[in-house]
Formats: sequence, structure tokens, C-alpha cells
Amino acid sequence: MSYRTSFLLLTGLMPIFCSCHDNNRFEWKVAQKHMEVSLNKESDSLYVIHLNTDRPSHSTWKLPYPVYQFDYGDITGNGVPEIIVGVIKPTRFDPKPDKRLFIYRIADETYIRPLWLGSRVAQPLENFRIIREETPTRIRTLERERSGNFLVAEYIWRGFGLDFKRYLKREVKKQEAIHILKH
Repeated sequence: MSYRTSFLLLTGLMPIFCSCHDNNRFEWKVAQKHMEVSLNKESDSLYVIHLNTDRPSHSTWKLPYPVYQFDYGDITGNGVPEIIVGVIKPTRFDPKPDKRLFIYRIADETYIRPLWLGSRVAQPLENFRIIREETPTRIRTLERERSGNFLVAEYIWRGFGLDFKRYLKREVKKQEAIHILKH
């Protein structure tokens, strides 16, 4: 079974307007430039991000890890959405495979390039949600507390990484944290 999710990017110098057709496809309607971003599952542990544009080039980025979430948002506030991917992988200082957050930018409207390959947020990550109502876009996270409970926090982009903005709630049960994450 092939897994594919995608969203369309139409970019330019004007503000971005998004209409969501379903959970797998997003369209940005701006000026004349067209970009389509998709995530394809090649095998259990290989996903590939594809970028198709009006230009003859086609860019891909291989993710040799399981992906648990794929989304977008104008994280940097520069008017061009970034690609946000949740992956499960170990790191050099945390050898246990765990959920991580990767952010990719679209360079020169042609290439996919890493912006931030986060090994961790404040606590171990369970899930995240992109809050697009503000620019720059915020990232809301559901994280595991050391106590076994959960917290919900928000982060914004600051230069070279995510900067903690605020806790929405701490030391809550998972169901309550999921409810807060979604709203």
C-alpha cells in the first residue's frame, strides 16, 4: 500500500491564502508561482518529500525514518511556508528512537533544504500541531513530563531554532492534553 499526502503551494510576493481540500492537500493562492509538496512512503522506514514547481527542476528529500506527521506553516514569517515533519529516530545523545520535529524550507522556490532538525523540544515529544492563525506560525506541542503526566506548550521560530513561548497546561492526563493540543 502506498502512502502519499501532499499540499500545493502557490507563492509570490502577495499574502498567502490557503484553502484546505482535505487533510492531505493544501493550496496556497498567491501570484503566479506554483509549488506542490508531497510525502511518499517508499518503505517502512523510507519517506521522500517531493517538491514540484513550474520550473523544470524537481527536488526531493529522503527521510530514512518513520514519519508520524506531515504539515506546513510559515514558521519564519517570511511569507513562504515551511514543511514540518514529525519523524521517529534516535540521536547521538539519545539513542532510543523517539519522536522528533524536523522543519524544511523551500530555497529559491526550487529546492527542499533543512531549516531545523530538532533532536528535542523541552520534554520528550508526543505530538504537535501547527497554529497558522498568526504569522509567524506557532508550533503547539504535546510533551511527556517526567512525572508521567503531560504538558502542552507553544514555540515560535527564533533565528536558528524553536524558542519556547508559553505553557498552555502542565501536569495533566493525556486525554486532557490531547484536547488542549487540538483547540
